Order: sequence, then structure tokens, then C-alpha cells
Amino acid sequence: MTLLALDAAVRETGWAVFNPGGIIQTGIIRMSKSRDPDAAGRVNHLVRNLDLLVERWHPGTVAYGQPSGMRWPVPSLELLDNSLINWSERHRLPLFTYSAQEVRAALSSHARVPQDQLAFAIMRRMGLIGARKSTHEWEAMAIGYYHLCRYSRGLQVESKRDEG
Repeated sequence: MTLLALDAAVRETGWAVFNPGGIIQTGIIRMSKSRDPDAAGRVNHLVRNLDLLVERWHPGTVAYGQPSGMRWPVPSLELLDNSLINWSERHRLPLFTYSAQEVRAALSSHARVPQDQLAFAIMRRMGLIGARKSTHEWEAMAIGYYHLCRYSRGLQVESKRDEG
């Protein structure tokens, strides 16, 4: 089953597609700096681009890394989270969410590992030493790798839709 992994953010989102054969495609969704509308406009742009990824890759599952460590509500991130839940329901895709700290701790044994060290951990585990990717792409790959490892071990993984 094809997995779409997202390091979703309001301004820039990294994505990674994991195919059953192990082939990985990655990319970034962002708006040009000249078109910088409010958070709702940026989230709508993200959802439209995610629709295109679904059309192209036909994923069976989506794994999403949520920002963590914030102790107060952030309206734009709440909008992003709700929009991704609605988007996944519209496409009938199970959406699995993981905190950034959970993924980082599992892959590097330290929840606050710097981004370059997380990227190196993924490079090493996936045999991609020397590959050039953006931070958001490495994060999306880490989320996807983490989800696939949990899934392959038969660990209890709940879909965001199952919580509702």
C-alpha cells in the first residue's frame, strides 16, 4: 500500500511517497512569497496540492507529523490540523498523526535532535547518504519511515478518523 507522509505546516509542507517497492518520491508544497495570503488561503493552497498528490500517487494511507511542544493554542495550526482531517475523510484515507518529538526520539533516541542530525539518521537508515533534500522533505521521510516501522511491527496505531 502506498503511504503519503506529510511534514505539514502553514507556510511550507514537505511530502514523501513510499511505494510498496521501496521507491521514494519527495517534494515541497509552498506558495510563492509574492502570494502570501492569510493562513486560510495558505491552507487552501496546501489542500489543493494534496489533492493533486492523491490523484498522482493514489496513497492508501497518510501519516502526518504534528508540531509539538507548544503550550498554547495556535489558531493557524488548529486550522491546518482540522483541514487535514477533513481532507483525509473526503478522500477516505486513514490519517495517522505523530508528534515531531515522538518521531525524532524514535529515530535518534533524542526528542530534541537538531534537523541536520535527524536528516543524517534518515539518510543512514534508508541508504541515502549524500542525497540532497530540504528540511521539510527529510522530516516527511522520517514520519513515513517511523509509521512504516510501527506498522510492520504490528504496533497499535490509531487513525485520526478512528478517534472521532
